[in-house]
Amino acid sequence: MVKNWCTLIPLIILFTFWVVWPAHLHAADNPEFLEGVMPLLSRAGCNQGPCHGSLHGRGGFRLSLRGEDSAFDYLAIVKNSGMRRIDTANPESSLLLKKAIGEIPHEGGKRFDRNSQSYLLIKKWIEDGARPPSKFKSTTTKLEIIPPTIFLEGDSNSFPLQVLATGEFKNQSDVSSLATFETSSPLITISLESHVICSDYLEGSITARYQDQQISARVIRIPSRNPILAKEFPSPLNYIDLHVNKKLEKLKILPGAICSDEVFLRRVTLDLNGRLPDADEAEKFLADSSPDKRIKLVNALLERSEFSDLWALKWSDILRNDEKVLDAKGVRVFHEWIKRSFAEDKPLNEFAREIIEAKGSSYSQPETNFYRALRTPDVRAEAVAQVFLGLRLQCAKCHNHPFDQWTQEDYHRFSGFFSRLDYRIFENNKKDKLDKNEFVGEQIVFVNRAGAVLDPKDGRPLEPRFLGSKELVLEKDGEWLTQLSSWLGDSKNPFFAKAQVNRIWFHLFGRGIVDPLDDFRATNLPINNDLLEALTFDFHKSDFSIKNLIRVITSSATYQRSSPPLNSPDDFGNFAYFKSRPLQAEELLDAISKVAGKKLVSQSFNGAPTAVSIPSSGVRSGSKEKGLAISRFLASFGKPSRSLTCECERAEDNTLGQAFLMISGDVILEVLSGQGNRIEKILMDEVKPDIALKELFLIAFARRPSSIEIEKAKAILLKSKNSRDGWEDILWGIVNSKEFLLRQ
Repeated sequence: MVKNWCTLIPLIILFTFWVVWPAHLHAADNPEFLEGVMPLLSRAGCNQGPCHGSLHGRGGFRLSLRGEDSAFDYLAIVKNSGMRRIDTANPESSLLLKKAIGEIPHEGGKRFDRNSQSYLLIKKWIEDGARPPSKFKSTTTKLEIIPPTIFLEGDSNSFPLQVLATGEFKNQSDVSSLATFETSSPLITISLESHVICSDYLEGSITARYQDQQISARVIRIPSRNPILAKEFPSPLNYIDLHVNKKLEKLKILPGAICSDEVFLRRVTLDLNGRLPDADEAEKFLADSSPDKRIKLVNALLERSEFSDLWALKWSDILRNDEKVLDAKGVRVFHEWIKRSFAEDKPLNEFAREIIEAKGSSYSQPETNFYRALRTPDVRAEAVAQVFLGLRLQCAKCHNHPFDQWTQEDYHRFSGFFSRLDYRIFENNKKDKLDKNEFVGEQIVFVNRAGAVLDPKDGRPLEPRFLGSKELVLEKDGEWLTQLSSWLGDSKNPFFAKAQVNRIWFHLFGRGIVDPLDDFRATNLPINNDLLEALTFDFHKSDFSIKNLIRVITSSATYQRSSPPLNSPDDFGNFAYFKSRPLQAEELLDAISKVAGKKLVSQSFNGAPTAVSIPSSGVRSGSKEKGLAISRFLASFGKPSRSLTCECERAEDNTLGQAFLMISGDVILEVLSGQGNRIEKILMDEVKPDIALKELFLIAFARRPSSIEIEKAKAILLKSKNSRDGWEDILWGIVNSKEFLLRQ
């Protein structure tokens, strides 16, 4: 079941403070509905989702969410319910005021005091006749927070904040006492005097809203630390390190040292190929003393077929390439097309363009399967925005987005680009006749001459509009999807390149510069904006080459850092160290298979020689039991079902079920005890323990075993009933070790 995205954003929930404090309002002599009354009601929380801003309002009183429709709000406050909420003859008797100060029962409780400036301003507005504005349109064109970054150190935990609003005539005013503040953490609060108070050490953000504008500032508080001299930092290897080190210098954190060759070899082979290095690869790399051996390794890995296998897996996940919504042949040809695109380093904007403009047979034009997996204009629009632009539009479907700039009209106009897409089914030999989503057979995707998305408010047809553009810029005779793809891949597009850079960075570090990786918005600031801008510029310059960007990133000292030592300071996600993270499900299965020398996934059953290269989310096997065991293993370790267009569907949580599967699950028993594995070969060839252990360690850890590890392994062999039991214990210990399960 597709989840409601408005409930899927725990990482971006912002803590809103709905208590209004005394406001120093200089417009009290002439209070206006738009500039004063509505901002104060917003600040009091009256028009938020849990209160009167909900879909059906509260207590018979409904306001537009966050004041998005001022005309509706004016009628609700002044005209509706027999005009009983406003009493211009006796303002203090107005329900709007009496409930807000708690004079009569109010489910929302007391919102401000009788002697507060908020009360006095609204009262004065009522006394003046509760005048409507001259036009129901925001008068603010820009907000500014001063300072844009609040940096606190040691015992210092507060700093004054100022919010400035620029009007339509370029006039600027201080609206600090009128703005609504939201923070990324409950540890960040706002005082009565608009001071930011940070109660613990962290890096977060604060967002100010006024009318229809919003702006965010970064908030950083660190413990008292001795400054670090620039000369103490490791030498930068490229521009990435310059930007990362500049931020770390401000945080007074010394970055980790460059990792060992062994760690780098295993890390980069997993990150670029989704596999462990072979024993001879490890031997050759570790013996190489040339200073450029790391970049030569990266170049070699980028040209291997496993590179395109890995990226085909990643994009098949987020493009929802799966047999639940496509047939087996459609999945296979779409996967092959994706793999071929990354093998030839097709520019990512060209890759996106071909998908968006896709038409024709789902077999001969594989990219059309994207539109078969996503079958309605709104779902297609949401997917394109999230995958290619890093924007989550879902919450703007029913109302203006509560955390972003996107309006409901923006959502439906963007959906309009996909309203003329249709498809024809030549045949459908599905097994389950009751499943409306299943089909087996070729289909044709085509574009109709007519079709439009209707405005949910009044039913009028809406012409498509690019996101972030207030003007309709479509050519009348041009095809909508062609114009969309041209806009998306244009170097002037403010979203595409940054979103793809962030996705690649996320893949290599386990965290995006913007996190979550596909949630770019004003209220979710990059951890290092200068770094993101520099990478985006480089990405443009290289003609959107993913291989070039990966080459640059993996050549940096930032990527080659060691893992954090014990008691290292928290860098708040600023890439001072390389954070260890689990192998992905497919990588882990292939790694176990490789170390054990036992094939678990085969070409004949899955059309793929490895788990990483399987086209679909499911696994087929010659044995039903084996296929179920492998599928259960992959699902338990986070392989997504491809029912969402989001990296978040791939889980990386550690679970008790995973532990049981690694201790004594069917897959582990198969590789340890099954015939034809590495243990059997060691015993048949009478390989000496030292040599066998060396090969095992080179494959599993990309390093040679230490003398202590060799002695411990020999002791296990001596204590065992027979050699096979001893080797099974050793192999079990290797695949269950932290060093094996994590990319260090």
